Amino acid sequence: MPFDAKALFGVLHFRLHSVEQAKKRQVWFGGRLFNKFSGQSADYIPLSGVHLRQVFSAAGIDAPKFIVARGQYELRVDYAQRAYDTLKGQVGAVAE
Repeated sequence: MPFDAKALFGVLHFRLHSVEQAKKRQVWFGGRLFNKFSGQSADYIPLSGVHLRQVFSAAGIDAPKFIVARGQYELRVDYAQRAYDTLKGQVGAVAE
């Protein structure tokens, strides 16, 4: 089910924070091992097809046609950050 802008912002905030934690752990062997077994990545965030389309839309990018709603995908962090920054402006404007 699609999120509203505030909920999508919250999801991206959490996922980007998880990526930052994975990046910090990646500098030592035990951290890399933890990332591998926990499935966390320092470069990608997991999203469903519905949410991936929403993120692309928020970032101002046309979503590829092969993305299906029930699919599971990994999105590069730079695209997620771009959408996060856009949503931050929208959510902040709504909150004021």
